[in-house]
Amino acid sequence: MMSMATSEARNDRGEWRPASKIVPAPINDWPPRLSALARWLFAFPGYLWPLNLFWLGVTLATWTWLTPALSAMQSFELWWVALILGRNLALTLMLYGGLHLYLHVFQGQGDAFRFTLKPLATDSGRFLFRHQVRDNMLRTLASAVPILTGFEILTYWGFANGVLGYPGLTVGPAVFWGWFVLLLLLGPVIHSVHFYFGHRLLHTRWLYRRVHALHHHNVEVGPWSGLAMHPVEHAIYFSTVVVQWLLALHPLNALFQIQLAIFNAATAHTGFERIKFSGRLAIEGGSHFHYLHHKHFECNYGGSLVVLDRLFGTFHDGSEAGDHAMRERLRAIRAAAN
Repeated sequence: MMSMATSEARNDRGEWRPASKIVPAPINDWPPRLSALARWLFAFPGYLWPLNLFWLGVTLATWTWLTPALSAMQSFELWWVALILGRNLALTLMLYGGLHLYLHVFQGQGDAFRFTLKPLATDSGRFLFRHQVRDNMLRTLASAVPILTGFEILTYWGFANGVLGYPGLTVGPAVFWGWFVLLLLLGPVIHSVHFYFGHRLLHTRWLYRRVHALHHHNVEVGPWSGLAMHPVEHAIYFSTVVVQWLLALHPLNALFQIQLAIFNAATAHTGFERIKFSGRLAIEGGSHFHYLHHKHFECNYGGSLVVLDRLFGTFHDGSEAGDHAMRERLRAIRAAAN
């Protein structure tokens, strides 16, 4: 969201938190507040604009100019598989690398809106090469991108061969395109809900120790931390596209779902709440909501769009009162276990 950038004081540990606590979007309200929901959907900034429509524009450009015709993908051939993989590598390098260079190398906005002044690790046994960014880049480019590309390749093959998209279903143009637009609009909601349940699964004891703990090596985060995961976690994370396999009539819906997962992992882990453009104008560039999960571990398992954490009692609103409530909840859990 756009806002006028302001500077807030840091605590003795060099940590910064936004002045206002996290307020869930009107989509989480019950009973619904229709006027607030309409303002949130169509306002600038809001649900649609600027970020989700921008990402949709990137997806449309990808589909139009960087994706082979569906008819050419009825069989697995090296040329189009390599094209999709190369395109995804380039997109990831531009987005993740660009954010990292601007925020952490060139320090384009200094420490404004940065959650902590602790630097990304350059000599830590938690990471391959003892270097956080090199570790994160390797896991992103060598594991995340091939796995997300695998999901994308299966999507195109499935639609091209009539395995996906309900080819026997006969509907009129109004229904077809209405359903198409509805699924595009619901893409961020699907991502948020899927992320919550996948993330809670990863925090079960067996999967956490063997899989998800790797991602939590990143306490201080940068853009490359977003997809620094175990390959099993990559498969769970990008399985969000399976929802579109079950629902979509057009492969573009599935592509948007995959690319939302790419985009959101980067922006949720910048380490900054906002990215400054010029003067005092800034755009939402990180997620205090998700940063709190990396900092405290036992809260905010989902995304900030559909706040299922509030329903299940693990919501942290970023305030000092939220810190206290989390400590009390954990104390009660430990007491019950004993």
